[in-house]
Amino acid sequence: MTNTSISWAHDEFHHSLKTNTFTLQVMNELSSSNDYLLAQIKDNTLTQPTCVVALHQTHGRGRQGRSWLSDPQHSLTFSVSYRFNLSINNTTALPLMVALAVTEALQLLSVSQVRIKWPNDIVRRQQKLAGILVETGHFNQSSCHLVIGIGINISTQTGLPSSLTKSFADCSDESGHAPSREQLLALILNRLNDYFVQFEQVGFTPFIDKWLHHCDHFNEQVYLMKPDGMIANGLHTGVLSDGSIVINNGTGDECFHSGEISLRRAQ
Repeated sequence: MTNTSISWAHDEFHHSLKTNTFTLQVMNELSSSNDYLLAQIKDNTLTQPTCVVALHQTHGRGRQGRSWLSDPQHSLTFSVSYRFNLSINNTTALPLMVALAVTEALQLLSVSQVRIKWPNDIVRRQQKLAGILVETGHFNQSSCHLVIGIGINISTQTGLPSSLTKSFADCSDESGHAPSREQLLALILNRLNDYFVQFEQVGFTPFIDKWLHHCDHFNEQVYLMKPDGMIANGLHTGVLSDGSIVINNGTGDECFHSGEISLRRAQ
């Protein structure tokens, strides 16, 4: 691993952590925190839920194969592995639930105007603040071992070109103060610990109302751009227990669940 000058305040992290479910690994540099955990799952070396923080991530990625660019000094990039006693088909709404957990943790630290953009992007003032990527490490008929990668822009990313950072949001307030990465990670893990248990027991349905409350475009006219180039538009009226988005096109409801759908507001 490359040695960096980036530090991690373990005491601050543990002071805010209220769960002992996750083993924490803090790495100076990784190509991808998701790939790191996926490799451990493949090698059968993970014995319990694990969170790995990449202080510097060189080849992070997001949904649809996009790159996730981050400034090591001003971002939080980490992945969590968790084995669910669910079939893989029953976890399709997990990215939405994770987005809810991250949003609520940010709000606990007084990061204002944080909203969820379907399915699992987190935006602030309509600019991207955080991204989530869920990948499968192993599964059988009754369980699945998943890796959830999360990247969050904490403060102004001076290490990236201004042409890129103009389209990003961060967690800073008007005075430029941003929450600590350590406290934010602890609060997210606290939420995920509780939500994973609930999700495993009862699914996404009990989370739907809260998710819609934090949604950036619920009850608004939207376009959905599908991978085949076709566009659906209408009023966003809800989400289903499998994570699908419901759009009323004027004649009836349509449901969309493809992970490659992108969304933007109608003008």
